[in-house]
Amino acid sequence: MADILSEGVVQRTDIVPYMNTGTEESPTWSQMGAGWIKFSESPNAQTKSKKYINEKTERESVTRYKPKFDFEADLMHADPTIKKVYDIQRNRETGAGAIVDILVVDKFGEEPEGGYEARRMKLAVSVSSVDGDDDMSISGSLNGQGDDIKGKFKTGTSTFTANS
Repeated sequence: MADILSEGVVQRTDIVPYMNTGTEESPTWSQMGAGWIKFSESPNAQTKSKKYINEKTERESVTRYKPKFDFEADLMHADPTIKKVYDIQRNRETGAGAIVDILVVDKFGEEPEGGYEARRMKLAVSVSSVDGDDDMSISGSLNGQGDDIKGKFKTGTSTFTANS
């Protein structure tokens, strides 16, 4: 049996978020990197409990998810991903205007021929703070909007292909 520690632990740099800074028809996947301080995923599994008459203990099952990504970034306006989030806040966008298209790519090891495993999702931008004494920062959360689309991401061409 292999030592589990010898397999290595996934590093923060192995789970890479990208934001579509292009259009829905012609996406431009820009990596959320320099400037982004925090991008923390909370799957928020929603559960349901049930206890049958012949049991002393309840059963709990997962019924759905309510994903949320807490974020913090230096307000680097030259970065297209940070600018997009800031512009949503500045313009007080709501509804469809506050939605961003995010791709989370699992870049574990060498890139497979078909590309890395990835999840594409629509997330609603909820900015809670734009603040700073010297350097300005922006923070808040990105809240899930429906189901993820699973697929593959090829880094060489920056293309996402949904699973069939």
